[in-house]
Order: sequence, then C-alpha cells, then structure tokens
Amino acid sequence: MAAKTTYVKPYSKPGRVSLRINEIDMLLDNQGTNVRITPSILCPNRSGDQNEDASVNHPLDCSICDGNQLVDVTSLAFNTWAFVAGVKLETQIDQARFDVKDAMMTTQTDVKVHYWYKVEMVDHTAQFNQLIKRTTAADDTLRYIPIDVSDGGVFCLIDSEGNSYVRDTDYSIANNKRITWLTANKPEVETIYSFLYPVLPTFRIIDLIHENRYYYNSDKLPRKEPVNLPQQAHLRWDYMAKNVEIT
Repeated sequence: MAAKTTYVKPYSKPGRVSLRINEIDMLLDNQGTNVRITPSILCPNRSGDQNEDASVNHPLDCSICDGNQLVDVTSLAFNTWAFVAGVKLETQIDQARFDVKDAMMTTQTDVKVHYWYKVEMVDHTAQFNQLIKRTTAADDTLRYIPIDVSDGGVFCLIDSEGNSYVRDTDYSIANNKRITWLTANKPEVETIYSFLYPVLPTFRIIDLIHENRYYYNSDKLPRKEPVNLPQQAHLRWDYMAKNVEIT
C-alpha cells in the first residue's frame, strides 16, 4: 500500500495564509529578467485643468522632458530581477492573443514601484522608428539612446525626399540621445526625416495590480510584523503610454 501523503495543516483562524515570500524572491533571482527601473515625475510644463487634456497644450520641444510629459530621475535608477510577460487578451471568438504593446511585471519584495516609472529590459533589444524635425543645430534630439547590437540591429535614416543617409559617414551616434550631422549632406532644415534604430525595450507602468495589500507575519513571533508582498505592474510600451490619461 502506497504511503499516505501528508500536508501541513492550515491555521485554524480563517484568512490566515502563510506566503513563502523568500521562495518568490529566489525564483526571480534564478529565472527573472534583468530590468532597469527609473522613477519618473510629471513634467512641470504641462498645463490644463481637470476638464482639459493637458497633453494638448504641452510643447513638443519642451526643454525639460523633450515632449514626453514625464521627467525620468536617472540618478535614482536601479537594476533588479523581475518576471515580465506579454498580456494575454481574450477575443470575442474565445481565442487567446497577446497584446504586443502591453506586458505584466512581477517584482521582488524589496522593490517598490509607482505609476509612470520607466522599465527597461537591459539584456534585450527592440527597433524604434522615430519621426524627427531637422533643426538648424548640428545635432537633433532622439527619444531613446541607440544601442549597438550584434544580433542584426538596423540603423536606417530616410528624409522626406527619399534620400538615405549612412551612419558614421553622414551622421554619428554617441552614447546619448543625439544624432550629430557630420557633413553638408543632411536633410533640409524644418523638414521631417524618419530614423529607425535599435533600443532597449522600454515600458511605462500604467497600472498597479493588487496595490493595496497589507500583509503581516505572526507565525511563531511575539508580535505581528509587516511584510512587503511582490508588486505586479501593468506595463505599456513607452511611446504608446501617452494613450493613457496621465494624472
């Protein structure tokens, strides 16, 4: 006769559940994704009241946020391990599909995140296509810092006349959000050009799931002690996060 399986008895008091927080953290250490999280605050140049869409009045050439409506506090950025996975949506015909612009993230218990924080996947790459207005200056501003990748990252620049430009011949990219023009061969001032370049997959936190959970551990302790639970955040691609109302 097979041995009977035994289980630890639950607490007699209803609602008392022992969560193995340390095991969740260990699992994230072993199988999580390396992410860089940057705290963000609203740009002070936003205008409008509660009955007005402030983004309409926000200058696209804002010197503080470059038109992103959010200011990233890079001095407070930190790296951690997290689970990040695409959001699974259910269609009307009951067939699952993944929403390519959204993802869910679960963090370790010692990590605290808030709305609009920036989340970057530091070991992965993506392509971003940006429309840029040529200025009179020697360089133009990019939304993200381009990265050099060995797995087929593409740099492609075409102006409104259909002319193509070559990296390190017509323009250069430094380790910042600037594209610098090297010769007289460049798009005309005040015209729009398109630039495709590789970036880190970059998201914004647009919602916090199960945020108001306050848990205490009183197992074999003289007094109850507060315990931080893992946070779960709803992420959206940074360049699409403006579709969500910023408050």
